[in-house]
Amino acid sequence: MGYSNLDLLGVVFQEAIILAICGYFPGCLISIGLYGITRNATSLPLIMPIDRVIQIFVLTIVMCVVSGAIASSKLRSADPADIL
Repeated sequence: MGYSNLDLLGVVFQEAIILAICGYFPGCLISIGLYGITRNATSLPLIMPIDRVIQIFVLTIVMCVVSGAIASSKLRSADPADIL
């Protein structure tokens, strides 16, 4: 209570971006490790190209921002008295 919808929307989007970044880097490191394990086990020339890394990072950010937008629409429709 006391915050405008724009302020709440900004907080939700900031949290969405922070969660996307915090989730992306461990997942990226794990997948690069799995690429290496698979490459060594099968002797196939598997690599993680940098364009795929960037594309997945951008898509992760977009996905989290869309999720934040959906959550904020539910937040705007909620009555503050019902929440407390």
